[in-house]
Amino acid sequence: MFKISTFLVKTSEGEESYISLDDSLKLRGIFEHRKFTPEHIQMHIKIQYNDQIIVGNAIPSGLDLWSDYIVGIEKYLDGENVEMPYGIDPYLMKLISIDSNLLEFSIVGDWEPVEVFAQARLPKKEFLEAILDGATHFWNTLNDYKVFEKNTKNTTPKEYPKLIIEEIEKLRKKVKTLMN
Repeated sequence: MFKISTFLVKTSEGEESYISLDDSLKLRGIFEHRKFTPEHIQMHIKIQYNDQIIVGNAIPSGLDLWSDYIVGIEKYLDGENVEMPYGIDPYLMKLISIDSNLLEFSIVGDWEPVEVFAQARLPKKEFLEAILDGATHFWNTLNDYKVFEKNTKNTTPKEYPKLIIEEIEKLRKKVKTLMN
């Protein structure tokens, strides 16, 4: 069983602290801060599978990581093994088919010698569905807090979270179709 958790990153005096997407009081403070921009959210995503941490605190936070996961799943479902940038630092996320039921998920450094930050063999369908659930939770939270409506500086449409959720639902249908 997967557990996916999203944390927003708050930096103060060079120290990062993680705010859970489920901590409404602290989250509201971040979203209402005058310097908050919803287009580029610094975040950390934690992935656990059967009480084992697959992606934990050893992997640095990044900007717009849910977008990376969504694009990665899209490419993967199009029949590709995926090797793509993860966040804005020199890291790569890989999704490689092992067989009809398993995939290898990893996050590695994009430099020599290659440093492996996360690596696991996971059940394909369950993993992809869990990632899509986590992304949906993130975008629903942004929608619930109306962050794109409140932020007058951005040029992104206020219905952007809803549009992303529609894209996630299309991917979810594709996962169900391809993995059954």
